[in-house]
Amino acid sequence: MNDLEYSQLQQRAIQAIVDWYGDDHPHAPQEFYLAGYAGTGKSTVVAEAIRRLRDQYKITNIPTAAYTGKAAHVLRKKGNMNAQTIHSLIYKCVEDEHTGELSFVINLLGNAALADLIVLDECSMIDNVMADDLRSFGKKILVMGDPGQLPPINGEGSFTNRRPDFFLDEIHRQAADSPIIKLATMARQGIMVPVGFHEGDVQVKMLTNESADEFLHNPDTQVLCGLNRIRWAVTQIMRKEQGFGGVLPCVGERILCCKNNKDKGLFNGGAGILKKLEIMENGGWKIAADVEGRFQKDLITDPFLFRQHFDNGASVRDFKKKRPNEFDWGYILSVHKAQGSGWPHVTLIDNSPSFREDRWKHLYTGITRAESGLTVLVS
Repeated sequence: MNDLEYSQLQQRAIQAIVDWYGDDHPHAPQEFYLAGYAGTGKSTVVAEAIRRLRDQYKITNIPTAAYTGKAAHVLRKKGNMNAQTIHSLIYKCVEDEHTGELSFVINLLGNAALADLIVLDECSMIDNVMADDLRSFGKKILVMGDPGQLPPINGEGSFTNRRPDFFLDEIHRQAADSPIIKLATMARQGIMVPVGFHEGDVQVKMLTNESADEFLHNPDTQVLCGLNRIRWAVTQIMRKEQGFGGVLPCVGERILCCKNNKDKGLFNGGAGILKKLEIMENGGWKIAADVEGRFQKDLITDPFLFRQHFDNGASVRDFKKKRPNEFDWGYILSVHKAQGSGWPHVTLIDNSPSFREDRWKHLYTGITRAESGLTVLVS
């Protein structure tokens, strides 16, 4: 693609990235934050900037990483075959020779240490600890983010909680016809998505017993919602549909990591399958699970999130016996928890009016989790 095929705004963004990288002043900024809405061509701009950096500065090692395994998988499908999780980029697994316990420490000889430039995508959930570990390598870091999404919570968004160095706010002509981008742009502009909208595999419908039945029997869609009371109810319906019952998670059920644990290689939002559950005498749980493709055992876990499904959210953390890990069922995710991830098809139960000042960002974030197929159910 030549300059004539980029918009003027995109050309300015590309040059800004090249100029930033080439600034070798001792006090030059380590990071460049490229912000842009869905459909503005962030990935296209970064790809061209990297091509020019390779030509101009002869750099070769440019790892790309995302917060979740799901987001890294999306990047690989888009052609970035070496995309990985941030965790795998900067940490390594070590085994205690006496206990056999596995833990993760900064990998001083890994890909991040050898990088000429680190590129981060879908990074709204990076907290200060992980961000500081990334910065500790002393490499320049190019960050992509979407300011239309929900604001980060709990100290997350360490790279994106400031004014962008460059902001792409024009929908690129090649993306303008995408029905997902059309709905996302409506949401970003404060326009309610219209019931009856239907283009390709993207549609907007009323939430009814009939439309709910469609996603309950569709294993190929990821269900998202906004309100916990909806998530709790739908989880139990989906468990029943798949043959699971009772108040305890069963072996083979979908679970979700809800707390970062760098030492175990776990991150908030990591998807897993339960392999074993042991109830301890002190009330905690010890579980084994496959989480983001890695088998984990002896995870001491606070079970309060599972209990909330049956007591309408009354259960809280046991601060006297604080557990290092937190898990929940993973059948249906909150839009907040889904940030940083994407799926081929998403079913979004739209509770956005309940979020008041963040209403439109909530709807926008949910819509933009879909890669190619989307059903919005308006409740």
